[in-house]
Amino acid sequence: MGLKIVAGSAKGRKLRGPKSKGIRPAAARVRESLFQILGDLSGKRVLDLFAGTGSMGLEALSRGADSVVFVDPNQAAVSLLFHNLEVTGFKDKAHVIKKKAAAAVEFLHKKGYRYDLIFLDPPYDKGFVDATLKKLKACPLLAPGGLLLCEHSPRESPAFLSGLEVADLRKYGQTTVTFLKETPCAAKSPSTPAPSTRPPSGT
Repeated sequence: MGLKIVAGSAKGRKLRGPKSKGIRPAAARVRESLFQILGDLSGKRVLDLFAGTGSMGLEALSRGADSVVFVDPNQAAVSLLFHNLEVTGFKDKAHVIKKKAAAAVEFLHKKGYRYDLIFLDPPYDKGFVDATLKKLKACPLLAPGGLLLCEHSPRESPAFLSGLEVADLRKYGQTTVTFLKETPCAAKSPSTPAPSTRPPSGT
């Protein structure tokens, strides 16, 4: 499967794609559309859950994001991530966590980390969307003014959480992307911003 960075400093760089059917990278047309909507990412702190090949987080880095934490429990995906970070030259701006999403969310929350942009792109129709959103409700990771992009099957309807509201919704064939943000009330609640997105060494 041919994967490339669509735009930015690493535009055109080829990414290594999956051999496993269990890893599903975001289609180039979906990535291009989403990042056009997102606009300037300069200085943004990003969390890429169910990262797979890392195509979403790498695209964010190419477009100016300050740092990305990639999370995936699959060893094949982690190997792809390290390769793709090498070929794009973004190793110094990234941290890879080999954990299940729920465990990683809890860990990062306890450390006080917050992110301006969170990508949530789990396997479709397996209950991961609702389970991860519930974990994010219990362990918030969005920084004030942050945005969560949830990619899911049109057959799934994310359980919209207390404190989050739908900012936008886009459909691309068999892919639906729901944009979630804090409600005005939640945005006024105290939060603990993190000095960095990078967890301590050894995770």
